[in-house]
Amino acid sequence: MSTHDRDTDRDTDLARLLGEAVDDVEPADRLGEIRARTSSPAPQRRWWYAGGAALAAAAAVTAVAVLGPGTTPTSAPDPAEQPSATPTASTSPTTDPSPTTPTTPAPPVAETVTAAVYYVGDTPRGPRLYREFRALPGDGSVPLAPAVRAAVEGDSDDPDYRSPWAGTGATLVGATGDAELVTVDLAGDLRLRPGGLDPAEAALAVEQVVRTAQAAVGSAAPVQLLLDGQRTDQLLGVPVAEPLAQGEDLDVLALVSISDPAEGEQVEGTFTARGRASSFEATVPWEVRDDTGAVVLDGFSTAEGWMERLYPWEAEVDVSGLEPGRYTFVAMTSDPSDGESGGPMTDTRTIVVP
Repeated sequence: MSTHDRDTDRDTDLARLLGEAVDDVEPADRLGEIRARTSSPAPQRRWWYAGGAALAAAAAVTAVAVLGPGTTPTSAPDPAEQPSATPTASTSPTTDPSPTTPTTPAPPVAETVTAAVYYVGDTPRGPRLYREFRALPGDGSVPLAPAVRAAVEGDSDDPDYRSPWAGTGATLVGATGDAELVTVDLAGDLRLRPGGLDPAEAALAVEQVVRTAQAAVGSAAPVQLLLDGQRTDQLLGVPVAEPLAQGEDLDVLALVSISDPAEGEQVEGTFTARGRASSFEATVPWEVRDDTGAVVLDGFSTAEGWMERLYPWEAEVDVSGLEPGRYTFVAMTSDPSDGESGGPMTDTRTIVVP
């Protein structure tokens, strides 16, 4: 197995652990526990992120931590300690020592951090938020800035999702946060809603940042949004003067989502699909469809609940009988109205059977 394959497997496993644990940053979240199990311990502290300065500082701290007290870093010997290049009297000739080549420091290893990032997707009841786990550049600890930047400035891995911030010119200036308050500072011409942005999607754009930031710090702390370092009465036409709490799950989230497998993941034998749902009588039907849209496998999972919020669900999917190729795994809500209410909500993932 190559180093790249091992790294990919590590990121997939971490995303799976996060998918099992994160429940939209309710107090019962085990996000901190998971990160503690998958990274080196570090003292708790309040983080401020602004550009690359925090990463450089974190790299310096990491270097000190690795060396530890009393450890001498590897470097070229001091010239005063070098043997003299002048021959000394001797009964036999001596050989001058070869010049010592200074040690070149190894380049820093790029680190990534796995974070839950929210994006908008379409449903029979209008646009809703979906959650996607991303491996993002970061310093290996709190993924606040990388996660919010991915939501505001980046693209989702799943082509069915989108960010309403795209095309607004929004950029992340910085973010600070803890379990009591999260502050996110954005830059751009963002106070008023652009003409091409639907009011519902503008509201979801703000909710997208709130949910992503809360997931990053592992707390449902209120989120204060700033514009160019200052409080503002609105962003994209949405009131943001005061710190914001997250909206009601059933009003803003898609009622079914897939945490695992990841988009484009290779699966074989039997794989475990996981996600969250609020579906009638906790029933979560699923299907595997081929590239023509034909259903080649189906089944259902029973979530841990279905009232008031989204609950975890899990299904074992046996693809051992399928021909190699690309397929679509679909999870959906149960629809007792038989389509009269617009049909079930769905989430999909492309999977690859080798």
